[in-house]
Amino acid sequence: MRVGKKSEKGQGLVEAIAAAFILIPIALCLLDLIVVVMANSMNDTAAKNAARAAANQGDQASASLAAEKSIQSFKSSAIVSSIVLDSVDYPPSKDGVTVRTKMEVNLPVPFPGYSHVTFVAQDVEPIVY
Repeated sequence: MRVGKKSEKGQGLVEAIAAAFILIPIALCLLDLIVVVMANSMNDTAAKNAARAAANQGDQASASLAAEKSIQSFKSSAIVSSIVLDSVDYPPSKDGVTVRTKMEVNLPVPFPGYSHVTFVAQDVEPIVY
């Protein structure tokens, strides 16, 4: 009888280890996925804020300056390695300003070949100047 109890305890330990080998990688992938979704949302928000700042200006030069200032005021975090203003299009003949941003994000659990991800966001806001 003692032999059976010892083997049952050992079996439970082996099952727990086997489950950990499956559940831990899934949890780490979910962590990366959550970071990717949050970073994409932050980049969209940064592009929208920059486009709004640019839309309140009267010409291309001041619109670019306002958009750059808006991006510089963006509060980065440990996962965001950089955010840059890619382009500002302030056409005088059209009704909207187009702003494009690029964000580099470090993944908390890097996989081989995927230690960081680049997001590009674009937003168009009507000129209100």
